[in-house]
Order: sequence, then C-alpha cells, then structure tokens
Amino acid sequence: MKKILSIVAIMGLASTAMAQTIKVGPELGATYNTMTQKVGGFNKETNYQIGFRVGGVADFNFNESFSIQPGLFLSMNNGTESYIERNYKTGAGVPTREQDRRNYSVTYVQLPIYALYKTGKEFDDPHFFFGIGPSFNYAIGGRFEQEYTNSLNGKPITKRYDYSIPLGNDRTKDKLRPFDIAANVTAGYETNFGIYFRAHYSIGLLNAAPAGDSDNCFRNSGFGLSIGYLFKASNNNHWD
Repeated sequence: MKKILSIVAIMGLASTAMAQTIKVGPELGATYNTMTQKVGGFNKETNYQIGFRVGGVADFNFNESFSIQPGLFLSMNNGTESYIERNYKTGAGVPTREQDRRNYSVTYVQLPIYALYKTGKEFDDPHFFFGIGPSFNYAIGGRFEQEYTNSLNGKPITKRYDYSIPLGNDRTKDKLRPFDIAANVTAGYETNFGIYFRAHYSIGLLNAAPAGDSDNCFRNSGFGLSIGYLFKASNNNHWD
C-alpha cells in the first residue's frame, strides 16, 4: 500500500507540473455493491446491497478534451449477503441439510484514477465526460454476520455470529483480504458552475478470499451514482 501511495504521489506531482488547469472538490453518492463467492468449490448465491461513499477528486486538465482525475474516498457497506444450502446423507445414511447465510459489510479506502475524455470545446464549458482507470482499494473494517443451521434427521441446530470482520490472508481465522484492485469506468455531466453528476461501475481484479484459489474466490463489483462540485485550484491561462 505504501508503494502504491508513493506511485500516486509521484503521478500527482507530474500531473500538477504538466496540467494547464487544476480543479478540486468534494464528491458523495450512493453505491450498489455485491461480491461473488465460491467457497470449497461451491458457488454461493449473493445479493446486492446499498452503500455510500464520500470523498473528493482533483481534476488535472491537459487540454480541452483530456484530463487525469484521481480521487480519495471512504466507501461504506461494500460486500454482500451470501447464501448456500446443501442436502446430503451422512456415512450412516442420515439425511442432513446445511444452510449458511453470511453478510459482509466492509469499509474501504479507495483511490480511483480516471483518464477522462470531455466533449466541451473549452475546458470550462458544460460537457459530458467518459473515463476509465484503476482503483486501489484497502479494507479498514466492517462487520461479519453469519447464521449457520445444520439439520440432522430433521432436527435443526442454528449458530449465529456477529463481530468485526477479520482482515488478512489466514483462511482459518480471516474473512477477507484487505487489498483489492478494481477496473473502473465512469460517465457523467459537468455544468459550467462546476457541479457534476457521475455514474460509475467497478469490478475487482483480485481474489479477495483469504488464501484464495480456484475453489475459493471472492470478487467485488458494483456501481454507483454521485454528485460533486469542482472549483479552480490553479489556471496557467494557456487557453487565454
């Protein structure tokens, strides 16, 4: 994570030196996230859940049509509710049913970096924008809830758990790897007042399951809508 922050800092310094206009501002919005899950070779049924994120962006304009836009966000209630049900017989032939429902509510610090194309003739004209880029995400906390029911010969025994989500790479005690990289796309509209509206979609590129392999795989994905406001931090007047 420190290496990534160093790379982002170097990119930011280079962008600042080359940019003709720099805008900064806050952004907040709602998200709709899920996390596909495969555990022990079995695919779990997963749902989307609503979250929200708050942070800000810096927009480095290089010409009328192109800019680099890094951001920093706190994104809450990522993850999913997952469910799996298995019916089988024990070695003695006793019918058995397992039901396992889990909820992951994860808080991430996110560093998206977009390369944006803008449609306006001038950098401060009202315009649509479209962008792609990576996001470096690091989980800092959240909750893990589980309801596990084992029905042996029709007699159910249920256990419930609710605790702060353990983060790490130990399959026996951790529930999620903290670090993830995502591929992002975005599209939106910015007014000449600096207010903008954005839609974005993200898909995780890394296996977030602790000690993950082909039979144990978690992948984050989701989309969101947000509103923000940009104001000039500097202007080198190259277009004047």
